[in-house]
Amino acid sequence: MNEGGISQRQIAALKNEINKRDLKPRQRQRLLWRIAKYGVIAAAKRNQRQQTDPDGTPWPTRKRGKKKMLRGLPRLLAVRENREAESVTIYLRGKGGRALSAGALGQIHATGAEITGRASSQPKRQQEGPATRKQAARLRKLGFKRRDKGRWVNAPASWIMQNMSEAQAGVVIREMSGEPVKQTWKIVLPARAFLGVNDQEFNKILARQLQAIDFGWQVTAQDIRGKV
Repeated sequence: MNEGGISQRQIAALKNEINKRDLKPRQRQRLLWRIAKYGVIAAAKRNQRQQTDPDGTPWPTRKRGKKKMLRGLPRLLAVRENREAESVTIYLRGKGGRALSAGALGQIHATGAEITGRASSQPKRQQEGPATRKQAARLRKLGFKRRDKGRWVNAPASWIMQNMSEAQAGVVIREMSGEPVKQTWKIVLPARAFLGVNDQEFNKILARQLQAIDFGWQVTAQDIRGKV
């Protein structure tokens, strides 16, 4: 089995159990597939639902909002068989973004990363729409005023959003705050490991799947798809 889903100690335990049994090649392959599919992947989906590492440690929460992290990754997990090498690989299929594969994206979330964003690499945004509520609040905080019947008065948020574009509001905010336009910035993604199981859980998975192949190892993935 690919080492990305289980530890070296767990691999050694798996090899030991296989060597103790007179398993045919197809049985060994079905055992690996079942451990990956119904053990490791099932645990990864649970980890995402519970927002915890394989050892039960809670993930860092979002800085904004309350939605769960990595909601789209569990359905991308799949198993690839390599019969010649008698192994299987757990991978993320499909695209995880415009420029990243799902596997690369999953690795970044699992191990964490620090990414440098650059203004020069960002697509030009259309800013012809009205000023946003956030911009209006910022302008009011900065003391933005408008002319009303020959005198200057504080501009209400509703007036700002109705009379200024997003681009205009951005320029005024930069002028009033004296903030330079950022050319680079850091994005820190904390590690949120989701693929893997602890030793106690692996022992249960191994025992359960060894028992399963004793009764139905000839059943293929196509035969049981949608039933488990």
